[in-house]
Amino acid sequence: MDEEQPISLSLILQNNPVPDPLPHGWIMHKSRSYPGYAYYFHQFTGEKRWDLPIVSNLEGLKETIQSLANQQQQQHQQQLEQEQVEQAAAAAVMAAEAQGSLAASSLISTSHNNVSKKKREREENPHSKKTTSSSSSSTDKKMKRNGDSTTTTTSSSLSSSPEKVRVLHILKKHKDSRRPASWRQSKITISKEEAISELKEIISILDESRGDAKELRATFEELAKTESDCTSAKRGGDVGYFGRKKMQPNFEKASFSLRVGELSGIVETSSGVHVILRLG
Repeated sequence: MDEEQPISLSLILQNNPVPDPLPHGWIMHKSRSYPGYAYYFHQFTGEKRWDLPIVSNLEGLKETIQSLANQQQQQHQQQLEQEQVEQAAAAAVMAAEAQGSLAASSLISTSHNNVSKKKREREENPHSKKTTSSSSSSTDKKMKRNGDSTTTTTSSSLSSSPEKVRVLHILKKHKDSRRPASWRQSKITISKEEAISELKEIISILDESRGDAKELRATFEELAKTESDCTSAKRGGDVGYFGRKKMQPNFEKASFSLRVGELSGIVETSSGVHVILRLG
């Protein structure tokens, strides 16, 4: 008896090809009226037919395309909304920065003009210069007298004094300073008395801004950038926060005895002579 030859899978598929998947929405039901037959039913429209639905392939394609189009439109809309939110936020930030920059520029410009004007007035009117100098000298004496009582008060309330302070300062060096050189001059030859006289001129300019804290700070920083012999000049005289025993004794004592926003008199150290404005 001859052995049966196995039938290959490819031959089976060739004789009985796998039917195409039904279009979207169509399903096949066995007919109860005609056993052995089946009909096709559309779940969404209720349509029934004996023939294999083929036109619906186009309908399914249209639905797919429409679905993709809807998704793209939704994504595009979300992207637009996100961009609008980001643009609004960026505009708000730029407006705030512009407003802050405008205010700062206006203040600096005003201070610069005031300083220049006061310098011109002193150059054109040397008599007022002497008067101002003597006025400044009397102010220094008053401050010195007040300073004695302030020192007593400060020492009695040392426990309540701050651990750190922040100040601006303008330094005038002289030939007897521990390092008579600066970024302004490679060799400083003026006497201590001349340095004090120059510093008094600066204090007399600052005195005119004492009533306005913002103007006083702006004027101080403007003068420090051009007149101070310390490297802190490029920061407007700002030496930052420091604690006790971090600076020279006289500088530390004067800084801690000042109130926030208060201007010192002339402070002498081995570096030279200073005027100090406490910020914090």
